[in-house]
Amino acid sequence: MINSATVIIRSVGERTEEVCRALIRAQGVTDNAIFVVREAPFSQAMRTSFRIGLDQARPWTFCIDADVLLRPGSIQRMLELAEQQPENVCEIQGYILDKFFGGPRAAGNHLYRTALLDRVLEAIPVEGADIRPEHHTLQAMEAAGFPWVLVRELVGLHDFEQSYQDIFRTCFVQAHKHSQLTSLFLAIWRAGAGSDLDYRVALAGYARGIEHHEEVRIDARSTYFEQGFNVLGISEKPAMDPSDWPLSRVEDIILKWNEPEIYRIKFPTKMGLELRPPGLAPYLGRFSNHLKTFGLGRSVLFALGWLLQRMGQRIQRAVSKC
Repeated sequence: MINSATVIIRSVGERTEEVCRALIRAQGVTDNAIFVVREAPFSQAMRTSFRIGLDQARPWTFCIDADVLLRPGSIQRMLELAEQQPENVCEIQGYILDKFFGGPRAAGNHLYRTALLDRVLEAIPVEGADIRPEHHTLQAMEAAGFPWVLVRELVGLHDFEQSYQDIFRTCFVQAHKHSQLTSLFLAIWRAGAGSDLDYRVALAGYARGIEHHEEVRIDARSTYFEQGFNVLGISEKPAMDPSDWPLSRVEDIILKWNEPEIYRIKFPTKMGLELRPPGLAPYLGRFSNHLKTFGLGRSVLFALGWLLQRMGQRIQRAVSKC
């Protein structure tokens, strides 16, 4: 099934681009099925991505933002879920663990049904008409009778290990895209700023975004991003080595992550990821994916480590309430 998708990395030169590609390869996707699109503005990157998907003519076209680091088995799992959807469903997307939101949210991954990409192309808004062009496009497709589906699957990490410049730009835009979450952002970023420069840069980017009263486009070439960042005088992070980032490292970060208290209060269902007790099925599916990737011995150790981690988290939460 892994051969049924063309995977397209949409990049604006993110520090994680090569790691993103390596993690896709590690899941069994061949190089001739992986493409990198480096175009701006974002609406143009969407058009180019969809045209590549149509040219490649595989049943599914999986668009991954270069700031997403996929977990083991995530591509296979998303394809399995996509095959279960009615034929009029144009796209499915899962959740990512977002460093700056504090927990899971839907972003950065879009698995499109290639047979409907001609219609999707026609639904892309004119540049500047919407600060969220992909969301606009999916809403237009749904109105035309081709819905999209958000599946309860956490596919990877988002905005971990990004360059300071990309963090500044992202959080600048969030001041316009997600201003309703200001209290969440400021609480999380201020709490982490003392030990993590990422959060200090996030605060600076968000503040500059609030000050910016003109139209904001998702276009990395916009001068107001670079000008605002340069004022900070921060030395950039070094390049990443993909060999330092096996799939197991992504999984380990996900399993050890604890959502900040304010995130749990604001999103007790993790933005919809856990609407009800999930039972054993998701965990058994994850173990199965891990088994295929790493074999029995490492998978058993993984399961035991995960169990101990979960027990430790529950003990910590119980103690904190005493």
